[in-house]
Amino acid sequence: MHTQQSLNNYFSNHWRGYLNLYQYSGVNLAKKIQHNEYVLDVGCGLNAFKSLVPNLIGIDPAFPQADHQIAIEDFRTTQLFDVAFCLGSINFGNETKIKNQIQRVISLLKPAARIYWRCNPGRQDHGNTECKSIEFFPWSPELLIEYATQFGFEVLDIKNDLNNRIYCEWARSIT
Repeated sequence: MHTQQSLNNYFSNHWRGYLNLYQYSGVNLAKKIQHNEYVLDVGCGLNAFKSLVPNLIGIDPAFPQADHQIAIEDFRTTQLFDVAFCLGSINFGNETKIKNQIQRVISLLKPAARIYWRCNPGRQDHGNTECKSIEFFPWSPELLIEYATQFGFEVLDIKNDLNNRIYCEWARSIT
């Protein structure tokens, strides 16, 4: 089992993001954001969206480039967001941990909100042996659909993206 510190260590020392290579869950996502929308980038890494999205707050426990160097479980604010990016960030641990992190993200969103996902289907394929010690959650399109329903969202889009990752868009309307 990994700890948050071991994840931070792995990502800050071994992981390299290639945001520009993802067709659906990469930099093109910035085009889906309205100028007046507030975005929370969960696990922002090097905070690459910061220059592309005007009202973005990036959080990440491993990278000092984040606006707040903190895990989603510990992030506190009174601000509510229109959109959350969860691009490869809610991928580690068991089902309980994943659901708790999803609930925490949702608690930071406005009643009408969207979540953009990039999920790893449980593959330890980062190209180095260090990732073998990380517990990757086995995401699937079916789980994304199930969790969307469970958490009161609708799936607007779901596709395979680069490197066998799953892109998904959830939306919740004001009811």
